Amino acid sequence: MKEDSYDFQEFLEDYTETSSDKEIRIINAAINIFSEKGFESTRTREIAERAGVAEGTIFRYFPTKDAILERMVPLLIRVMMPRISEPIDRIIRAHEADSVEDIWFDILIDRIKMIRDNGRFIKSVLPELIHRAPLLHQFQTSILPMIEQYIAKVVEYGKARGELDRGLSSRLVMQQMLGFILSYSVFGGSEKRDTEHDVREFLQYAMKGWSGSCKP
Repeated sequence: MKEDSYDFQEFLEDYTETSSDKEIRIINAAINIFSEKGFESTRTREIAERAGVAEGTIFRYFPTKDAILERMVPLLIRVMMPRISEPIDRIIRAHEADSVEDIWFDILIDRIKMIRDNGRFIKSVLPELIHRAPLLHQFQTSILPMIEQYIAKVVEYGKARGELDRGLSSRLVMQQMLGFILSYSVFGGSEKRDTEHDVREFLQYAMKGWSGSCKP
């Protein structure tokens, strides 16, 4: 395994109860190489070498390279769901009397940290979903409704406090927040930046629109 590779072995075992050790090693290797080189540039021979198995062993478990990716998407969903619901629930409960901007701030900081902690896994799968409609649909129907549910809780809280415009759509807020989180965490080189400052700056401008103060 390369020095800068991430070891998802133990992590994957928690989410692949019926998988063999070799299958887990193959997925673990694929996550790392897909994120390093991209899906299209990766060869099954490279995955086999990283996993410490013969190339023919890969095809015993996965008839094509696409089949590896198809196995990874449900794993990504299972990984992300508890990491979305539990922290957001906790943040909302902790801010029962605070401003909606403070709630958004903690949620954004927490989500950026989650993506950084699982960045190798997310970067290896997410870009490929765009080109594969069935996998993208599976991701969208599993993850996005849950995210919108939690966003809607905060939006209603903000409306009740008079901090958000009564006509504000929770879906619009979700789209803007996800756009910021993904562009910042996955594509923006955020590890070298002042995250708290950048999140506050984003919210400063976003809240003007969400509160209705920018209306003519």
